[in-house]
Amino acid sequence: MKFSFKQFIVPNFKSKFLFLSASIFFMGFFLSILIEIGFGTDPCSFMNLNVSRIIGLSLGTVQLSLNIFLLVFLFIFNGSEIGFGTILNMTLIGYIADFFCWIWKSSGFTVFLQTNMAAKILLFVAVIFAFILSAAVYMNCQMGVAPYDSIPVIISRALPKVPFFAIRMCYDFASVFIGLTAGLLNPEGIQGSVIGVLIMALTLGPVISAVGKFFRRHIPIFS
Repeated sequence: MKFSFKQFIVPNFKSKFLFLSASIFFMGFFLSILIEIGFGTDPCSFMNLNVSRIIGLSLGTVQLSLNIFLLVFLFIFNGSEIGFGTILNMTLIGYIADFFCWIWKSSGFTVFLQTNMAAKILLFVAVIFAFILSAAVYMNCQMGVAPYDSIPVIISRALPKVPFFAIRMCYDFASVFIGLTAGLLNPEGIQGSVIGVLIMALTLGPVISAVGKFFRRHIPIFS
């Protein structure tokens, strides 16, 4: 479990890094649309978005700060899982989402969504699928785990008799609870809803597995 700089260079590095970079970009891009739609995001982003509104910092800054804190635990207890995917995830996704949220507001796209419920629903279905698919590609690159995602793995190893899915669910629900609490303290109300959170919790695992099987079967660098 010890950290080594050698672990950053994986087999088929150049090709996997391109997949990784694209997936990170699209996760931030699609996250920004989910934020503007307002039907919810993944648990981590839901928590960080609502906390960011309370303390007056951007989503990217809050997401980076949380992951830097959690990176300490990842380095100590599961250092072998640190890689370029870890660094790109924790530093870029939140800021990419911030940038595109600014574009959506400046272009009038946000106003369009607020006045067209049918468009919001249709776009939500398409975008949440695209976000989950992007996250699945990121996970299957196997170039490092995000600090947020590492904590349930560390806890699971300390509590081997407790099923991992139960630990992960409790962990995600704790994030949702923090997000809801922050939202209730915000005069503007809760940012997003738990709809997106529940959809991702139920579908992300199966999609990651399906994408992994597809990649291993049809893309040589993942076999």
